[in-house]
Amino acid sequence: MTMFRLPSLTRSQLFALAMAALLALPAATAWNLFARSYAPKLEIRIGRTLRGVIDPPKPFQWSWQAFASGDNQHAIAYEVTQSIPLRRIFVRVNNQIRYKLFGQFGAPGVLRGEDGHLIEKAYLDEYCARDLAKMEAPARLWASQLKELQDFIQSRGHAFIYLITPSKAAHFPEAFVNRFSCASAKRDRDGKVPAFAAMLKQAGVNFVDTATLTHSMKGKYEFGMFPQGGVHWNRLAVAYAANAVIAEINRQRKAPPIAALKWSYTVSDNATGEDRDLLDLLNILLPQPRYKVPVVRYEPRQCGPEAKLDVAVVGGSFIHALSETLAKSACLHGMKGYNYLYRGLRGGPDYRPLKGRMTAADIAPIANADVVILEENESVFPQALGHAAELYKQLLKKN
Repeated sequence: MTMFRLPSLTRSQLFALAMAALLALPAATAWNLFARSYAPKLEIRIGRTLRGVIDPPKPFQWSWQAFASGDNQHAIAYEVTQSIPLRRIFVRVNNQIRYKLFGQFGAPGVLRGEDGHLIEKAYLDEYCARDLAKMEAPARLWASQLKELQDFIQSRGHAFIYLITPSKAAHFPEAFVNRFSCASAKRDRDGKVPAFAAMLKQAGVNFVDTATLTHSMKGKYEFGMFPQGGVHWNRLAVAYAANAVIAEINRQRKAPPIAALKWSYTVSDNATGEDRDLLDLLNILLPQPRYKVPVVRYEPRQCGPEAKLDVAVVGGSFIHALSETLAKSACLHGMKGYNYLYRGLRGGPDYRPLKGRMTAADIAPIANADVVILEENESVFPQALGHAAELYKQLLKKN
């Protein structure tokens, strides 16, 4: 058998190749500077796309003030850096070295707990600052405002659901509270969702508590309901949540019931998608998403009248996997997901992106939806801030 061998290179040939590479890099960078403005599809990019968002500096301006303030220098440096073809690889190599040698992450705000569990610092900060006594007044006020919003929706002949989604810090506290400072008492941490649920029930708000539902499944499977390298619930938790939402829609509507989802699942040790979203955010060269996650498969079904149901879901990042499941597998083809209300719209049978940045006029149709679902993560309420408070103000014309 003949072996293929690479030709040996002389020192002068190696030097020539090195010089060619050095000259090619600035030439390719110059090309990308041109292409970024006139032909983005022709940019030269090497390596996997980096995850996360970097706020660009102010754009270049022909003014002495922009030069004096340093804004133009920052703009030029940003454009040149972004145009380097090997930038993705350079960033990943740098992050890999920092991660392996010093345990540091290139992504700000990401923390590592026990057993490789990653979490965003904001979730842990909230969990470790829970205080039932301080929550009492704002929570009761928010419950009463949610009742106002519900009354408005119902007065138009539509259904309203307030949806509580789970936090990873609350599902896996043992992975974080012993490694990081956590000042709150266990009673306050564990009691937040049940206390608010009681207030919602007392106020007469229709709600679905998928936080408690998700946490109740801990220990029932060979994996938790949150993946090690992700901050969102896994697909099995989403499946249970979807059925809980379907049950509440059926309870409120005088119409043929929507059939509950039926599924099977297998266990994979190769995480993809949201099951590795924080791991991807680290932008390291050699991520290793080797941990157990469920892969859910739904039984096919024949769609009925529910395919024409207009469902508006307003919420944060937890709504997408749930809304996609309801749209694709539960035949809710009229599903529309409003990402943080104004940040974008997805919908249709395949739950695809429909529009980017939204305006007040774009969200007005929510008031006419057959079913309005308002989602808040348990780490957010009862501050009455963000997308939920904005929806309340916009639909009820509050200042």
